[in-house]
Amino acid sequence: MNFHIHHPADALRPFVKQYYYWEDDTRGIIQLPQNLFALGDQYMVFILEGKAEVKPVNHKAFTLPAGSVLGHLTCACQLQVQGPVKAAVVQLNAYGGYRLLGMDAANFTNYYRNLTTAQPIWQELIAALQLEKDPQRIESLLDNACLYALSEQPGNLREVDDMADYLLIRQGNVSIEELTARYGLSRPTLERLFSKIVGIPPQLYARMIRYKTALSALRQLNLPEWQTHVAATPWYNQAMFIKDYLLFNHEAPSYFAGATGTIAHMPVNNLQQVAVAS
Repeated sequence: MNFHIHHPADALRPFVKQYYYWEDDTRGIIQLPQNLFALGDQYMVFILEGKAEVKPVNHKAFTLPAGSVLGHLTCACQLQVQGPVKAAVVQLNAYGGYRLLGMDAANFTNYYRNLTTAQPIWQELIAALQLEKDPQRIESLLDNACLYALSEQPGNLREVDDMADYLLIRQGNVSIEELTARYGLSRPTLERLFSKIVGIPPQLYARMIRYKTALSALRQLNLPEWQTHVAATPWYNQAMFIKDYLLFNHEAPSYFAGATGTIAHMPVNNLQQVAVAS
């Protein structure tokens, strides 16, 4: 298996976070690299060889086309890949899909949009990636396509970008009332704009951030400390963490049940679980 991580051009930040390029000659079902998909981010996925099917627990499964943008995954999912596989993945931040593609992100939460029927640039990118033999050239191909896509967008409603970044800085510990006062918007307007650009309501996005922050803190604990409760704050506590874990992983964290398994990785079934909390 060849798995490469590439970094986008500075002009694409913060909308584009990383590129992944993955090749595997294994035939049949292939387990994905750990933590390939992260909670709170969007992804452009280019399947150059093989077949990928996403199976959300609360929705009907769907097969990804050759080029797609995958919306926020707000529930536990499995991603089944039929190899041999060759794929390029563009990791976007929370509002990157709107900034690069101009798409109403709320329309494909837990789903996707086909890029091969959108701008011709994506069809051209897929053709170039399929022909490219040098993994080191992948970065420039992806940069060029994303820079072109970004230049085609008007770049309005930048206020929502600031809202999402503010929630990240505050680790999700922000109330809707604070946001409405900070940005001078009514609650319905704020929620409508945020959902349009990011794809999910600000309350859910803040909840994702708080959960990821708590999980990251727990990962730093040593083995004897795994039974330590999540530190209670005015914004988050143990009960809320367990509820979020159930939502995003479709099962309770094993260490709360007294098991000795690690929480450093998401639960894995026969098919690799989409690791939504990296």
